[in-house]
Amino acid sequence: RGVMAAKGKLKTKPQEPEELTPEQVEELKETLLSIRNNLNSKAQERKKDGLYEISRDDLADESDLASVETDQEVGLKLAEQEMHKLTLVERALSKIKSNTYGFCEGTGEPIGYKRLKVQPWVLYSLKHQEDLERGRKAD
Repeated sequence: RGVMAAKGKLKTKPQEPEELTPEQVEELKETLLSIRNNLNSKAQERKKDGLYEISRDDLADESDLASVETDQEVGLKLAEQEMHKLTLVERALSKIKSNTYGFCEGTGEPIGYKRLKVQPWVLYSLKHQEDLERGRKAD
């Protein structure tokens, strides 16, 4: 994993991610639990905020109605995104319980602590994710 010479220049070969230590898994688990609690709180707030209904009589004009409808659409889109993220967080927590957390679901290789630190719910290694986004299978 050292250094390779390329046309007279030294180039560092990227290192493969290593498996997570138990301490790293515990740290990421705490992060995931915090994210889950935050998302659940947001969902409860949205649910509470969405309980009231606005009738046309409550609004001064059509532009008020359009504004409210736009706000509701944005709220629904955000709620969908948060629910998707919550599903991924729950999946990651489940993988921690089954000792499969930190491994790419596409290749089985370690994902790497740095990537998981940024997005502890990711399912794939960076290389495999890039391959999926390009529409081709990883080797």
